[in-house]
Amino acid sequence: MDQPSHIGVDDFVLDAPSGRLLGPDGSEIALRPKAFDLLFALAKANGTPLSKADLLSAVWGNVNVTEDSLFQAVRDARRAIGDPKGARLRSLPRRGYMLDAAIKTWSPQAAQPTAPIVHPPAIPDRPSIAVPPFRTLGAAGDRGYIAEGIAEEISGVLSRFSWLFVRATASAAAVARNAGSPTETGRSLGVRYILDGSVTFTPSTFVVRCRLLETANGGYVWQGRFDGSETDLMTLYDKMTSEIAAALEPRILRAEIERAQRRGTSDLTAFDFYLRALPGYFSRSRAGNGDAIRLLEAALEHDQHFHLARALLSRCVATTLWLGVEADTAAAVDRALTLARDALRGDGADPQIISLTSHLLALFANEHDEAEILIGKSLQLNANSAESWRLAAWIATFGGESDLALQRLDVCEQLDPISPLLADAHSCRAGALLFARRFEDAITAARRSIAVAPQATTPRRFLVSALHHVGAFDDAKTELQQLMKLQPNSSLTRSRLLNRYRHQWMTDLVVEGLGQSGMPEVSAQ
Repeated sequence: MDQPSHIGVDDFVLDAPSGRLLGPDGSEIALRPKAFDLLFALAKANGTPLSKADLLSAVWGNVNVTEDSLFQAVRDARRAIGDPKGARLRSLPRRGYMLDAAIKTWSPQAAQPTAPIVHPPAIPDRPSIAVPPFRTLGAAGDRGYIAEGIAEEISGVLSRFSWLFVRATASAAAVARNAGSPTETGRSLGVRYILDGSVTFTPSTFVVRCRLLETANGGYVWQGRFDGSETDLMTLYDKMTSEIAAALEPRILRAEIERAQRRGTSDLTAFDFYLRALPGYFSRSRAGNGDAIRLLEAALEHDQHFHLARALLSRCVATTLWLGVEADTAAAVDRALTLARDALRGDGADPQIISLTSHLLALFANEHDEAEILIGKSLQLNANSAESWRLAAWIATFGGESDLALQRLDVCEQLDPISPLLADAHSCRAGALLFARRFEDAITAARRSIAVAPQATTPRRFLVSALHHVGAFDDAKTELQQLMKLQPNSSLTRSRLLNRYRHQWMTDLVVEGLGQSGMPEVSAQ
């Protein structure tokens, strides 16, 4: 009997030629190749149970894998077909697994009036990428699964960034088999970027090489090389895929910012306005932050449900306070917190939204425990976001957990050593070191931050306080004079209001240094 090319499983369709799982509306559902193969094998069995040994043979062939791989494929398949409790893909004790569903099969050659007409899913109007299986070079033997698995894992990690659309690995694999080049694969899939990679094997080691390409022109965005040994394969595997994904995210974002800035203003989408706002947000300058606010407000005018833009706007409003731009402190605090909470209510499952807003809850609302819970959730959802680790460090700093803050900053800088917000990371480090009473180190970190972002006032506050506590009184007074020029409305009262540290001793430590160096109790402005 000929093998069917399509199998219907209740309202879902398994499309064997393209390796895609299609939902009831014809849209593609992300599914790893091995999970797809498992579903296809069970669907072909048409209700007959298949043992674990049968499934391991059907899905992995002669490659030796543990039952853990099978269990993961079952979990992935159940999640894809909306069957978390296993009512459809059933586990039968001592017998294996079966699909308890309405099954129908067909092939294109045999006209089937009941077969659904499937159209390729549209790509959302935001950055998109595909990660086809990496090529295997050298003596791969039975280790070809490493190359396939790396691509799957990278796709999974990238999909945690909500602003990035990731084509399913199965679709990318099916198209790549027939395309002439990586960029042709990307264009066929309709994505802006494609990650092209290879794995070169030797008897005991392997080398992964990959390059991120723009599909429109084949231009290089990034390339990297990673060396590995099979002595501890799984640890290395996780580390490598995490490092590759972490390297890709900020570079795609920068390329998208440049793309949005080249577009005509009459053709901007809400996401384009968001992208155009990022350089101003990164700048930590009055003019740049003002531009960011205007662009984010325009994004929300285009799309009121763009909660990521609302979350970033909450931070930019908060930045007006840190820069001393906003005269009405209470109104700005209220607006920043309202925007933050609205963004969380709108999409409290987005790790980036959680990160952007949770810090403000600690800083302005004194909700340190809630902020720590939220940032923990964000890092659990996406442990590869440098920005989330930076904001997690701020939460720990304001909570008096200096060692934890410094650990989080180390992770942040490892993930994105060229971050446009590195000055803010240095500022956070200065604060953590100040509260750890490592004043000399705090001075160094604060000066590094100011060198990059001279208009930022937070690191200068830490610098003044640290200089005072090491006895450099004249230097502290000089730096305070510069702070007062940048932010004439600075006062001890305002400092207490805008910096809700968890412990009173933290406020006292900062305010003592500022007050003794000449900051007034109440602003004259």
